[in-house]
Amino acid sequence: MSINAWLQEFRALHKRARQKQLSDEEKQLYLMAREQFARALTAAQGMTLRPGEMARQTFRVAQAMQIELSLNTGIVRAMTLDISKGGFSVVLTKAPGEKELVGYTLRMPDGMDPVIGRARVMASKKQIGNYRLSFAFEGMSEYDQDRLEMILFDAALSRIPA
Repeated sequence: MSINAWLQEFRALHKRARQKQLSDEEKQLYLMAREQFARALTAAQGMTLRPGEMARQTFRVAQAMQIELSLNTGIVRAMTLDISKGGFSVVLTKAPGEKELVGYTLRMPDGMDPVIGRARVMASKKQIGNYRLSFAFEGMSEYDQDRLEMILFDAALSRIPA
């Protein structure tokens, strides 16, 4: 099967998964295809998976999403630069404390309920006039992980011509 045919089939499965219209057998096929697609994205991003690590938990998508961070110094609104199932990065004018645990509210598209939780500062890189910060989600529910993962696949697929 050509890559274009595979992508077309995957898009159709993804659309039906979004609408919760997959049979149990189709759901298993979809999960395998999703992992295969995520592996291709991870490889294209030059990332290496650790043994036993699932690609769909690792791949990142450059996606601007509104996020509100509750820092020790107050509430800050920002846009994500990129996002994955494991975390996100943003640019802020001031860096929170190293390994600071912050509250967040991640706005979801199409009026979906936001994802609310906690994230830990994992990296801070000083740039001219600001900081690029990477955060790791902590204790995100499986329900919210599934919703976020669906958005990530939507975003990745939207960048590939049909």
